[in-house]
Amino acid sequence: MRRALRGRLGARETGAAERTIRGWTVRVETGPRRAGVPEVRGVFAGEAPDLPWGGFAGAAGETAAAYEGGAPVLLAGLGPERELDAEALRTAATAAARAVPEVQTDLAARAAARLGPAESVRATVTGLALAETPPSLVTLTGCGDEAKAIKAAEATEAAERTEAAEATESAEAIQAAIEAGLLDAEAVLLARDLINRPPGDLIPSRLAEEAHDAAVRGGLDARVLDEHALRELGMGALLGMGAGSPHPPRLVDLRYEPPGARASVTLVGKGITFDSGGLSLKSPAAMMAMRGDMTGAAVVLGVMAVLARRGLPVAVRGLLPLAENMIGPYGVRPGDVLAACDGRRIQVLDTDFEGRVILADALALAARDRPGAIVDVATLTYQVVTALGPDIGGVLGRDPALTERVLAAGAAAGEPLWPLPWARRYRDQISSPYAEVRNFPEADTGRAITAALLLGEFVPEEIPFAHLDITGPSWRGPASGRGATGFGVLTLTRLLEAFARGA
Repeated sequence: MRRALRGRLGARETGAAERTIRGWTVRVETGPRRAGVPEVRGVFAGEAPDLPWGGFAGAAGETAAAYEGGAPVLLAGLGPERELDAEALRTAATAAARAVPEVQTDLAARAAARLGPAESVRATVTGLALAETPPSLVTLTGCGDEAKAIKAAEATEAAERTEAAEATESAEAIQAAIEAGLLDAEAVLLARDLINRPPGDLIPSRLAEEAHDAAVRGGLDARVLDEHALRELGMGALLGMGAGSPHPPRLVDLRYEPPGARASVTLVGKGITFDSGGLSLKSPAAMMAMRGDMTGAAVVLGVMAVLARRGLPVAVRGLLPLAENMIGPYGVRPGDVLAACDGRRIQVLDTDFEGRVILADALALAARDRPGAIVDVATLTYQVVTALGPDIGGVLGRDPALTERVLAAGAAAGEPLWPLPWARRYRDQISSPYAEVRNFPEADTGRAITAALLLGEFVPEEIPFAHLDITGPSWRGPASGRGATGFGVLTLTRLLEAFARGA
């Protein structure tokens, strides 16, 4: 089944947008309330009405049917007003979109005082579009476009020019927010769909093909490197960790290079298409959800696939190292030493610590271009979940300014992140007499930190570098379900937007 969202900008009093995402046709517009159309009304916790059937407290994502003047109204919880963020607003919009086929809603208007009009519209549209069965027609009421347009039309003389400009600027901001929200949803859904696929459907070569096709459709330069090209580049770490599988590794190299770019950023996403643990075999329970170990690559692809349509003046490179970590006659053994493309060697003591090994190779390749910043994203350690719980991602940044940018991007996106220290005091835990580094710290604690330290060894100190460990929030629910969240897509998007603004 495929789904789409569509609409268009009309007169000054109306903002709208149209975009094909998956086959459902949904028009999103702003405007006044319409008679005969079900209304979704945002409700903060604490102001929920006392319904006869009870049970509605206004929590984010909670819905309840009510009647007002004989007309049905769907109440959509936003949670406590003081805690409202983009995540809660998206959650409310998604829940509301699942309930009605055609809707008018004040969710964006209700959130505007806290998040701002444009940010509220963007999050609401994204949430509506992320629903499994989105409504066919959405009207965002109370956004203020119509009133400002009327005010501008009635203004006279000098005031007319000023107020008309303000009205136009407001309408353009709302329009841009609708477009951004739809692109956000498209990017997240692409990542989710890939992560949810059965691992046999997405061996490295097939995922590389899908990534290449999505990138080309999105107007990017795309190249897929097979095992022969990887060998020529000297990417022994990536090749070694994939050697136990009959499906050889791949590297996908994506580039968005707009004229007049103000900054350059490289994104690297871990792409283990299935992780058995290799000879350091995982338990059956730990292996069940390992189709999601390519989440980092899917997140980077989601960001890159819609980047050209955003038109950001930032040169962005996306590197997706793809491998399947399996047991086979040519698989790497504990104690083996692999060489990355920069000549640095990695002693592999635990084959289930494979993600940092393939990322190290890709980071070394990324550093050759000397970009303004390098950011990697990965489902890398369980210890970050122990530290931060299942909902919060960890950020380990060597450069304080870049770390703050990433955290600010996560806050704006409504994807909770928390900084962990770049603790060089643990550097000896990744030292080896056989190589520059070893992949296993031989310590039971601090493993999220030592993983980041290892990755940093492959990025020169003069290049700002940050590592996102999203193991916890990357998946929701049991391994048997479609639990991919696409967490990270919106953070990286906001980060690139910040680079575009010079912020």
